[in-house]
Amino acid sequence: MRRLALCLGLALWAAVPAAAQQTGTVAGRVVDGTTGEPVATAAVRVAGTVLLTIADDSGRFELRGVPPGRRRLWVERIGYAPRELEISVGAGARAELEIALEPRAVALGSVVVAATKRELSARDAPVSVAVLEDDELRLRVPATVADAVAYAPSVQFVGENINIRGSSGYSRGTGTRVLFLLDGVPANAGDSGGINWDIVPLTEVSRVEVVKGAGSALYGTSALGGVVNVVTAEPPERPITRVRLRGGFYDDPPQSEWIWANQTLGYYSAEASHGRHLGPLGVWLRGGWGTDDGFRENGDLERMNAALRLRLGGAADTLSLFGSWAREDYGAPLVWCTRGQCDDPNGLAFQPLRVPDDARDDRTRSDKGRIHLTHRRRWSGPLSSFERLSFQRNDWESDFGDQLVWAVADRYGGELRLGWQTASWLFLTLGAEGAYTDIESNLFQGVGEEPSDTDYDIRELAVFAQGELGLGSWVTLTAGVRTDIWRARGDTLADPSTSELSPRLGLVIAPDALTRVRASVGRGFRAPSASELYTATRVAGFEVERNPSLQPEQSWAGEVGIQRLLTSWLLLDVAGFYYDFEDLIEGDTLFSEGAIKIRFQNLAKARVAGLEALARMSLFRERLQGHIGYTFLDTEDKSTGEPLAYRPEHLLTASGTLLFRGVEIGVDYRYASAFERVQVFTDTRLDALVPMRELDVGLAYRLGRQTLRFMVDNALNYAYTTIERNLQPIRRYTAALELEF
Repeated sequence: MRRLALCLGLALWAAVPAAAQQTGTVAGRVVDGTTGEPVATAAVRVAGTVLLTIADDSGRFELRGVPPGRRRLWVERIGYAPRELEISVGAGARAELEIALEPRAVALGSVVVAATKRELSARDAPVSVAVLEDDELRLRVPATVADAVAYAPSVQFVGENINIRGSSGYSRGTGTRVLFLLDGVPANAGDSGGINWDIVPLTEVSRVEVVKGAGSALYGTSALGGVVNVVTAEPPERPITRVRLRGGFYDDPPQSEWIWANQTLGYYSAEASHGRHLGPLGVWLRGGWGTDDGFRENGDLERMNAALRLRLGGAADTLSLFGSWAREDYGAPLVWCTRGQCDDPNGLAFQPLRVPDDARDDRTRSDKGRIHLTHRRRWSGPLSSFERLSFQRNDWESDFGDQLVWAVADRYGGELRLGWQTASWLFLTLGAEGAYTDIESNLFQGVGEEPSDTDYDIRELAVFAQGELGLGSWVTLTAGVRTDIWRARGDTLADPSTSELSPRLGLVIAPDALTRVRASVGRGFRAPSASELYTATRVAGFEVERNPSLQPEQSWAGEVGIQRLLTSWLLLDVAGFYYDFEDLIEGDTLFSEGAIKIRFQNLAKARVAGLEALARMSLFRERLQGHIGYTFLDTEDKSTGEPLAYRPEHLLTASGTLLFRGVEIGVDYRYASAFERVQVFTDTRLDALVPMRELDVGLAYRLGRQTLRFMVDNALNYAYTTIERNLQPIRRYTAALELEF
């Protein structure tokens, strides 16, 4: 660490005189080579430097501090072929140019923020990043953003837990190893550390960034296994109103003996948003409502949500306010019915769409809200700044008939960050952030204990620094380090605390505009959630024991990858990755006195290694587009030699879309091999482990700005589970009407 800090210090010292040299400016406009229309959000970079800018809505850009002489520009934007061009820059002069990009559906060039905490092309990130743009998010008629993220390569949902490259497994709602950001602001729930997808305004999402690998060097705890950043859309310049009406129904289950309802089970939702500018103030407002009968007994859901975004200022000085709220009321079946637990005329060993008689009325109600205020400013010199304040509340209760469990968690956060272009070859990011979480819950009282009014709180404080260095004409080195101080306070004698140092090194080699080689290594950590530390309760046959002695999880993670645009219609990306875990937190289970006891423990050591390959294609004049992604995982609990639970060895995603005269036909296929190990119902004679095989088919018709969509999910009506005794949704038919005016 001392060597890393010394290198950053020497680079900063050397940059001061370099910054004083007379430089030039490159400015201009990026346009579509076919239509001449401006291309917004194109990334423009000076090769051999870390000078980078993003074109605005009119396609205009400006790069200051460019060293004089002959220079190469790299220009990228998703949906266009990358372009490389040479320009001449004079000392103290300004070069103006117009850059035309050729449309190419297969080319990658999405702008991302989460990889380095500043805007850059996804291809220039030192770690693997998957990007889902707004059109791709709505393609599959999802109910929430999570439904679309599940199709990203190397991503699998195990129950409600997102699992990136096998890092997370399943934690029964008590935490995740993936950090969730909303517009770059941490948004994991304060008590469980989980992700509340329903607070995301689906119709106003611009893109979703999935960063694979440990992100603790920039984001601290919860980023041990990756980062998901949801970027909401900017308020439009002209008034726009959007309406989405969605409805559908479930088919009969694959086995007629599983039918439990004498009626068609359906779901419906409506969402509306309006955006406009009121003078210098940009605003959009959104609201939505939905109801779902559910495909299994006591699986119904009702949801309401609302969101507001305000934006004041221009590109150089921007103040933004975002707020969202969501309420859900839903049945809470924990497991399906086995013989003798429910009235089953067929006498089957299990009924996957029914729940035990004593669980038919179990329900959960939740209210989630958040608000964050951010300010960005680009100062007259090479300095930029970012400040944020945030607040979120997670308030829920579950009624299990003879027991009511509840929790209220308030989380306050703040951050100050500076970006400094000290020279054309060095960009520094410096910052500090902190958070305070206050939690009240009767889950922490324990079985048979008297109610306690003691509050539980978690305090976090961190500082971080990162340097991006241009080494030579085609190599960029990223070096960063972060120090976190974390402490939890409860009513036990052991109040855990930790101080963590998380470094990261990344390297990007770009020999030409079509090729990127990346490598990174970094340390990650995750502090245990309050739910893992303090939960002590017995609910519906599950008894959770508190363990306030849990230690933070730690890992070293690395990857090496290469991306190459082989032809105008084929792009390949291959990466190998490795996680070396210490003190990995996993739920240890045993059967005792008629209950399933769960206690979270630290594993001594664990390992996850794997290979990821992705091919993107565009054929027949871009009328046929698709991708195939494959991930191989090799996992091991080093204390036992067994595979880690809830990780598939093979994961495959394939997608194809055919476009013809306003009609769009899409096919998606997802496969995950059967888990080699689970943690609760481990007798495979009673609870068979089967692979996931899901085929989805969609049809869309576009008429101007209006779109009509049809979707058949799980078209083969294949029955499978991702967690024991919880069947995944059966075949369902969905129609959606999207209006814009």
